Amino acid sequence: MPDIPHKLPSNAQEWEDAMDEMELTGKTVHGAELASASRVEYKQFLLLRVLWVGHHATDLPKMLPGFNGWITKAEKMLKGYKSWDIYCQSFTRPDAGEGNFSIARHYQLEVTNTKDETDPLSLATPIAHRTRSRILSRRLAETHLETPSKSTNISAALNIEDFSIHDPLDDSEMLIPETPISKISESPSPFQEITPASNEPDNVLYPPTKDEQIVNCALVIFLNALTIPFKLANNWTLHRKVFKAKFDDASFEARTDGYLDDRHGKAQAIIEVKPVRRSRKSVPIQMQESAQMVAWIKNDCEKLPNPMDMRHFLVAQDRHEIYLIVAQYHVDYVKYLTDSKHSSESPSFMTMHMFGPWDTLELSHMKNLGPILLAISLRADAELRKIRSG
Repeated sequence: MPDIPHKLPSNAQEWEDAMDEMELTGKTVHGAELASASRVEYKQFLLLRVLWVGHHATDLPKMLPGFNGWITKAEKMLKGYKSWDIYCQSFTRPDAGEGNFSIARHYQLEVTNTKDETDPLSLATPIAHRTRSRILSRRLAETHLETPSKSTNISAALNIEDFSIHDPLDDSEMLIPETPISKISESPSPFQEITPASNEPDNVLYPPTKDEQIVNCALVIFLNALTIPFKLANNWTLHRKVFKAKFDDASFEARTDGYLDDRHGKAQAIIEVKPVRRSRKSVPIQMQESAQMVAWIKNDCEKLPNPMDMRHFLVAQDRHEIYLIVAQYHVDYVKYLTDSKHSSESPSFMTMHMFGPWDTLELSHMKNLGPILLAISLRADAELRKIRSG
């Protein structure tokens, strides 16, 4: 059983201490010698130089210059979007109603459907319920590290299914209902972040969703319902995009659960979903998301050596909860990934800033989150139009 910590490093000192403990001081991702190591998964994560920092959901605009302006624009757009009104009212009705969000709401509720045969300690969906292509893979959470034929230095996989829980703390036309729709209150119950409310184990209170694809559909369909009517230059897709990061003596491949597509196959944000709450598998989930982000950034910087914005978005849904993760890095980190001979006085890092969760079953949470998700698409749309215009 892989031996991983209860939390990942959140600052340079914690990372240096972990590197020392794992006897990795001085090593880089370009020349790792990790064959047959019992803790290879965590070692590989450390060599990616990723820090994880949690934030309150309400703090997201603070780290993104000008993002409040995009949220304000999104709020105005949603006020004139009848299907959004219908969706918000569905939280107090026995059915999802009509409109562009009806299917999204259906899948958000379907996420809570569970079956007893689902192993509460596994992130993998039971084989009988797996709907992804068996030809491509039987693994639902597939981000793995592989070694190129010329090297056998890196032999183990960053595969979330290999981990078990050992944390003791463990502008289109809208569909309008035939009956009149009353105006949504401008001041619903205030948004309050989720706080632990019980000592019951998560697998008792929140059993895993019976199929991870249900979570994926719930998220992507909701994202599309938010954005499609506004005819943006991008769109959210279920396509499982593959990123491959190649280093001197090793490579790894990361497969996402979807992404914000610029309509030419380039990702502007990526998606990752899980059938269980993040609190049950936080460290292995974060390790997987780190590898995905590194692979994406390495792909991007090879095509565009001087990226305009060194912040990348990841939208994650774990069962019924949504997190937004902003990866922040600097030029020195890109050099670390791309140049094995690069050296600096102090190590550079990518910091994964995690915000959330937002509960898809709570109206106040979704009224807060909807404009933020639309703002992410609008911001990316503006970047695309700027690039293509000049």
